[in-house]
Amino acid sequence: MAHPSISRLAAFARLATSAPLATSGLPATAALLTATALLVAAALLGLGSTPAPAEVFVWVDESGVTHITDDPSGVPAHARTAEQGFGELWSSSIGDKPVSGPTLDASEARTQRLIRGAIDDLRRGETARASVSLDAVLRESPGEPVAHWYLALLDRQRGRYESARVHLEAFLAAAGDDLEPWRQSASRRLSALDDEARLADPNGARATGPWQGLSNANFRVHYGPELEQASPNYAQTVLRYLEEARSTVSARLGAVPDESMGVVFYGKAAYLEAHRHRFSFQTVGFFDGRIHVVSAAHPAGELRALLFHEYSHAVYREQTGGDRPYWLNEGLAEISERESLRRKGLTRSERRTLRVAIDTGKWIPLRRLAPSFSGLDDEGARAAYLESAAAAQWIAEQTDTAQRAKLLGMLGTGVDADQAFLAILGVDTDAVDGAVREAILAEFPSEAAIEVPHRESAKLREATQ
Repeated sequence: MAHPSISRLAAFARLATSAPLATSGLPATAALLTATALLVAAALLGLGSTPAPAEVFVWVDESGVTHITDDPSGVPAHARTAEQGFGELWSSSIGDKPVSGPTLDASEARTQRLIRGAIDDLRRGETARASVSLDAVLRESPGEPVAHWYLALLDRQRGRYESARVHLEAFLAAAGDDLEPWRQSASRRLSALDDEARLADPNGARATGPWQGLSNANFRVHYGPELEQASPNYAQTVLRYLEEARSTVSARLGAVPDESMGVVFYGKAAYLEAHRHRFSFQTVGFFDGRIHVVSAAHPAGELRALLFHEYSHAVYREQTGGDRPYWLNEGLAEISERESLRRKGLTRSERRTLRVAIDTGKWIPLRRLAPSFSGLDDEGARAAYLESAAAAQWIAEQTDTAQRAKLLGMLGTGVDADQAFLAILGVDTDAVDGAVREAILAEFPSEAAIEVPHRESAKLREATQ
């Protein structure tokens, strides 16, 4: 089951290198946004941070879609005129010098530093901290188009459609001719927001007609008519995501389901109407023999990540015959989701949150989380997901695929969880709990674990909601 505040449904992929722009004569703002397109493309297309030997080309087509490829023959002639390959855009470390172009005054230089800091945060998956920095940019420079562009994308991925609309409109008002490809993309994104808002509105008119379906050898997909109307290629897209999830999760857990799996996709309002009563906290997906997930009208990286999460649950249940230990089930799903976003484990801010939980007595023992997360409020659920992900990551680092498959198989035969852990890891649940806490304490010594100032902490909490 995926919790919306913890499951980073659209974290940005890391770039292969980090460097300031070689702008080829572009104005400073245009050059910076050209580079950020690499991040956007990586996020939307699910690309990771593995360095490629060939140069990577990025362009925006006439439909406003951003493309990325390392095959020069696949780059349209009009897009090759600028010759904006990966190596040309990034040549040394971000922050060593300001964006090339017109000389910046002190205020402009600070704006660029804040934006670069936000980009670095996004590479690390620190979306809340990036949002705080981008908001600070707009307080000083309300018309800064790059900040509006990023905040629009982040808000859209969090389901804040009206706020995303405001930022896109502000971007269009501020962006000059040098940003024309992104102006076109922003216009198309504005139109797509209407579809997303409609699916999220509990009082909105629902599309009528039969549910749609499409199957292959591994999956049986069902989705509502409103998703078909918004995205004609919807079924093909989600089947591709599911096959990618199957490949990645099987490599991690050493198992795949024996039979074809059902997957049901809902708009947000339809999902809440059908399943809100099942849980004491907010969810965006669950598995009950079939995968049930909330879907955007126009599926992208956030849905792909959610499917990795829920597919992991499906494999876990088939192998173990249930959901327990619940923290292991959820933790493995969390790290599978993060892997889909090319992120390894928790971010530094998330690990620091766990250190604060230890210091303040809010750490929830893994034994308490073994039966279920039931009874937890949203705050407790967020803590439970973080702890579970940290514990599952620790286990993954101590084992290989065959050992993890054996662990799940033992649980499936009815072996007690502690006995299974002792057989595979040489430790029981309490020792796993202790090892994870020790790792967090070692990373954040007591003198460095002072909680962030109240104002910043409040902003970070708000940015994750």
